Amino acid sequence: MVQFKFIIRLNSLISVFNNLKSMAIFAEVVKKGSFREAAKSLSLSPSVVSYHITQLEKKVGAALVYRSTRKLTLSDEGEQFYEYVEQMIHAANQGLELLSGQDEEPSGEIKVSLPTALSGSYINNLIAMFANQFPKISLKLIFTDTHSDIIEDGFDLILRAGEPDSSNLKARKIGYLERVLVCAPSYLEQRELPQEIDELSKWNWIKLEQLTNERNFCLGKVKKVVKYQYQISVNSVEAMHHYCLLGLGLATLTKSQVSESIEIGELIHIMPDWKVEPIPLYALWPNNLTPKSKTKKLINFLATNEQSF
Repeated sequence: MVQFKFIIRLNSLISVFNNLKSMAIFAEVVKKGSFREAAKSLSLSPSVVSYHITQLEKKVGAALVYRSTRKLTLSDEGEQFYEYVEQMIHAANQGLELLSGQDEEPSGEIKVSLPTALSGSYINNLIAMFANQFPKISLKLIFTDTHSDIIEDGFDLILRAGEPDSSNLKARKIGYLERVLVCAPSYLEQRELPQEIDELSKWNWIKLEQLTNERNFCLGKVKKVVKYQYQISVNSVEAMHHYCLLGLGLATLTKSQVSESIEIGELIHIMPDWKVEPIPLYALWPNNLTPKSKTKKLINFLATNEQSF
């Protein structure tokens, strides 16, 4: 009886292993776009690859791929199934990486998307400290104000200002963007400095397209929301800074961006007693994937040093 149970369990395990092998072959077929290329990549014959796909299709009870002489396309079921297979393969690789690399110094590339507002901020000092601490890790830093797609654009990590707006991403707060309200002296030539915060709604601002035309201010415990008008809207904080210097309106920019301009008189800090509400800064990664160990180290490093940028 014991031997019979062992045989049943062994057969069950063999079936699981065969299914996993077929799923890995299916993933390679999708990546390569053909049975022949997948077979070449896996050092298998095309007939073996075809057999595994057929077995999978029997198992799930649906066609996963449509074959033709010119190209291979996924069925709706195939697309859904591929998502789960990718997660499975990624999780398996992560487990192997975690266990095999526990005693090794982390290495490899981390590709990170960051908002341009951080290009001159203290976060660069933190990244330099991280690079010195982990010399075998290379960092590819892409500064952009476009909301990158972490999967399609091949990023390991995204740093983004503002509350996360996607349930497909996990988030960890790493700090805040501290902003100030500024304008050029030329913008004030025919205007008097505002005395009340509400007056700001009548002035022209330079709007950042990714944000609303409202700003939250606080003076001690007093809070105010200013809904402003604007003539120019841009999709880059660098452009926002540039048009502000040209005297086209008010702008809320990070301290690190404008501190030098304020110091030399290119910009004026408007109503400095009223603080612009800081924007939280988050590290984001796919909800259904565990970050690689080297990426985890970067997330933990930045979060441990949480501060204003």
